[in-house]
Formats: sequence, C-alpha cells, structure tokens
Amino acid sequence: MNGDRKAEITLGGLTAAFVILIPVFLLGRSAGDIPPEHVPMDAVFNTPTTVRLSAAELIESEGDTSGMDCYSCHTEGAVPTLHKDANGLVAASTNHLDLVYARMNCAGCHKESEEVDLEWDDNDNLIIPPHHKQPPMRHGRFGRNNDCFNCHIPDKLNKVRTRHGEEFELKDSTQLCVSCHGTSYREWIQGVHGRLNGHWDRESGDFKRQDCTACHDPHSPAFAAVKPAPKPYRPHPNSASPGAEHP
Repeated sequence: MNGDRKAEITLGGLTAAFVILIPVFLLGRSAGDIPPEHVPMDAVFNTPTTVRLSAAELIESEGDTSGMDCYSCHTEGAVPTLHKDANGLVAASTNHLDLVYARMNCAGCHKESEEVDLEWDDNDNLIIPPHHKQPPMRHGRFGRNNDCFNCHIPDKLNKVRTRHGEEFELKDSTQLCVSCHGTSYREWIQGVHGRLNGHWDRESGDFKRQDCTACHDPHSPAFAAVKPAPKPYRPHPNSASPGAEHP
C-alpha cells in the first residue's frame, strides 16, 4: 500500500468519525446540558464609584477640602522633618491617617444596604478598622520612592513635583504619575487601564476618565489580589426559569 493510499484511508476515517460525532454533540447540547446555577452579581461590581475619592474629584465637586490644606498643621515655608523606622524607611505619620481614611470610598467595598459598625474612642475619634489603616509606604518595586519628598515639594507641601522639576497642584496629580508611568498612561488614554465612567457611545453622552488616585493610593499603589466578578450570563433559551444561565 503506497503512501497516497494510506493518506486517503486516514482522512476518510477521520471524516467519518467527525460525521458521527456531530449529532452526538448536538444532542448533548440540547438535552444533556444543565444550565449552571445563577450566581447573583455582587453589588460592589456594579457600583459606578471608585475605591478612593481623589483630590481632583473632591475639588471638582466643590466638596470640603479643608482637610487637604497641609498648612493647617504645618508651618508654611518650613521643611517638615521625616521620621524613619529602624530599617531606614519613612514612618507615615499617624496624624495623616484621617486624611488618608477620608479618601477611601466606603461604597467601593461595602454594599449600601450593609450595616457597618463604627467604633469611637473616649475622645470621639473614629477607630479605624485594621483593613483601612494606612499601609506602609510601598511606592516602587525596590523601595527607591519611599520618600515623601520624591513627590511632595518640601517647602510647598500643597503641590507635587515630577523628577524633571515640573510642579502641579494636587488636583492635577495624574500628571505627576504620568512622568514615571508612561505605559500605564498610554493604556489609560486608550481606555484599557483604569476606569471610564459614562457612555461608550459618545453620541449618547459624555464620559470621564477617573484619575490615578481614584483607584491607587499614591503612597502604596499596588493592589492586593481580589476575587474576580462572576462571568456575564443571559437566560438559557431552553429554560422558562428567568434565573437560569446559558453557558
């Protein structure tokens, strides 16, 4: 038997096998499949809010920005002293906890219907839950950016400065991020990084790109691992149950 004859027999056998499998596959899809149980979407995945409230958004919405005035505590023109721990790392001041905590958006994690028990100390100060306390300074893979004055201007605390010397107001802090994170910025402009709120169809209405600090804590920007949202679902065509999924 020559090679051509062997090839013909092999291809013929494969074709016959596929022809036999087609009705088996179709019958299995129509009768054998049981739609998976409907998994309700957690409201946290549908909220249009971000996990933080950026300075830009607060200023734009004309909210209370009094807590963002550095010179309500610091002396204008004077350079504050940075305190470091035993490992030589900057120790974040506990006086900044309220400022950082105020930027957290509770609705980014907690459902509106969820009751959250708040605790207060004897001086009527909010006791911040452990998972909301200010994380250690971790900006950069090798710790080279763990210094307040890499971004904040020592004698102009209400402004930030890039490594190239450009100065920006706090509300324009995204431009500071851009000076180092060019790749993420290009993806942000293209809509594949970050958060877009509004309309995909530009003719239906406006859209807004959320600022970097609306999601990332600038002092510790990396995100911890999170449980992914369940997959999208639609009603199964062969089921009268509105809660059934079509795989």
